[in-house]
Amino acid sequence: MRVLIAGGGTGGHLYPAIAVLEALRARDPRTRLAYVGTRRGLEARVLPSACPWVRFLPIHSRGLARGSPAQNALAVVLTLVGLAESLLVFARFRPQVVLGMGGYASFPPLLLASLLGRILPIRTLVHEQNAIPGLANRLLSPWVDEVLVSYPQSAERFPRARRVVATGNPVRSEFLHSRRGEALYRQFGLDPHRRTVLVFGGSGGSAALTDAVLRAAAAIGREEGAQVLLATGRGVDVEHIAAAIASAGATNVVVLPYIERMGEAFALADLVVSRAGASTLAEITSCGKASLLVPWDGAAEGHQWGNALCLHEEKACAVAGDAEIQEDGLARLIGQILDDGDALRRMAENARRLGRPHAAALILGEIVTRTREARR
Repeated sequence: MRVLIAGGGTGGHLYPAIAVLEALRARDPRTRLAYVGTRRGLEARVLPSACPWVRFLPIHSRGLARGSPAQNALAVVLTLVGLAESLLVFARFRPQVVLGMGGYASFPPLLLASLLGRILPIRTLVHEQNAIPGLANRLLSPWVDEVLVSYPQSAERFPRARRVVATGNPVRSEFLHSRRGEALYRQFGLDPHRRTVLVFGGSGGSAALTDAVLRAAAAIGREEGAQVLLATGRGVDVEHIAAAIASAGATNVVVLPYIERMGEAFALADLVVSRAGASTLAEITSCGKASLLVPWDGAAEGHQWGNALCLHEEKACAVAGDAEIQEDGLARLIGQILDDGDALRRMAENARRLGRPHAAALILGEIVTRTREARR
């Protein structure tokens, strides 16, 4: 079996793809796997180390920019270049199934695959991680064989799709298998006798969440029964932030630039404070974690608010805007959630009920079915 996965740019597209790649390899190590992305995207840095057994085939591509005709013209040119490069990729790799994970890097190969699929035995699928679909997947949905969605309510947003299947959003195996223990607490410099609040802003970090922890450091320091593990994102002066937090009297905050094995951090978390990216929410629900979500207002078409509201409607999270975490707002909200143990437990239970830990297996099933069709 030869499977090509395309997409990337951000962790929200890449990490679900890695989960699918892991499932494909576990099913049959002989499966030939390749990944199409760009050299500018997160995939160029993460994929070679996370999945060295996957062939990385970069192309040129760029997304559209609101209000910038020059950049949009360049995006069109690069899309045409990406189509030509994708043709070379297909000639070399000869995929039977092409799965798009969204993002601008997925558009050229999926469009080409859907056209070639009319005359060649190639089957095409796209996976949408967000409750509100992205532009690439909306444009591709009438052309591909199947659309896979994370949220059942997203199906109605693909009215011209040939087939829509709700699979959930796959998470990497480490999130499903990591367990808390004293050794793991020591690894992160945390106290096993305190409740742990994990604060992070996705693969790129969040300046707003980091600033909120800084502003609320004194109040957080007074929470004797709690501790905070803060991931700031790369490119941040972590030593300066840690010193500022310590000077405010908060000795219960551990600051890291990036957490490579986020599944282990999730295992220790009693409460997750984060943006509302699709992959983060899949991790939260698959692990059954209570959460305070602070959706990023700059997300395309407000999709982070759409993601968060899907959980909030099921009483599986708390939601706050950036304005609500100003000054001591973050510490106050965290304190309110942690102080009500019953509510914290119900939130975690509701999150687990919404989780789809077998999403990768469901997607794998669809891929295998399409592969068999391609062989006929």
